[in-house]
Amino acid sequence: MKRCLLMAVVAGTLPLAAQTTPVSPVSDVEAFAVRAPDEASPFFIDSRRARSVAAATAGIAAESQPVTDFPRNRGSDNSAGAQIRSFFTGMFSSVNLGPIRGEPVTSSLTVEPNRFSLNERREVTATYTIRNNTRRIMRLEYPTGQRIDIFTHDPSGAVIDKWSDDRSFDEQEGLVVINPRERIEYQERIPTREMKPGQTYRVDAFSTSAGDENFLSQQTVTPE
Repeated sequence: MKRCLLMAVVAGTLPLAAQTTPVSPVSDVEAFAVRAPDEASPFFIDSRRARSVAAATAGIAAESQPVTDFPRNRGSDNSAGAQIRSFFTGMFSSVNLGPIRGEPVTSSLTVEPNRFSLNERREVTATYTIRNNTRRIMRLEYPTGQRIDIFTHDPSGAVIDKWSDDRSFDEQEGLVVINPRERIEYQERIPTREMKPGQTYRVDAFSTSAGDENFLSQQTVTPE
């Protein structure tokens, strides 16, 4: 009786075993392999395809769209650091972030007093200064013993007085040295005999040194 029952159970399970799908063995390489994305999936997006779709929507050829390849070398022109530097360089290209420097050599002229009565003053004092703003020694070469000259112009621009006219100078060449951050100063007197009350006159002072730069400075005076 028991033997018949066991045979019946075995006979009943055999059809079920025959219906089971066979399982193929999986190798170690296939078990850890990275599978390619399923292009049929609604979540699959290809960057090149997306750019092509966007270009087609905008009416632009896909070939004209730049493809950015991110280099592994940090010093490359297309690296993230290089692109950031290029962005800020273009943004601030017109901004000067360096130290502000003045002119290497400056000159100035003061006339005192610049307002005066012709009845009280026959001449005024002109102070002409050349300043060396650099860190190097400045050399001024002169063809004669004359160092400066001063012209006085009337309202029309005509010269009514030339300071050097009634002075004599040595014919020997000369040299003036101005140390760094120092200045040289000349103080001379200008006659007022050709001036008229209520008119403005321009006084020009300049260096007679050889070369193109004469360090011209100007000032105006108005007698009363």
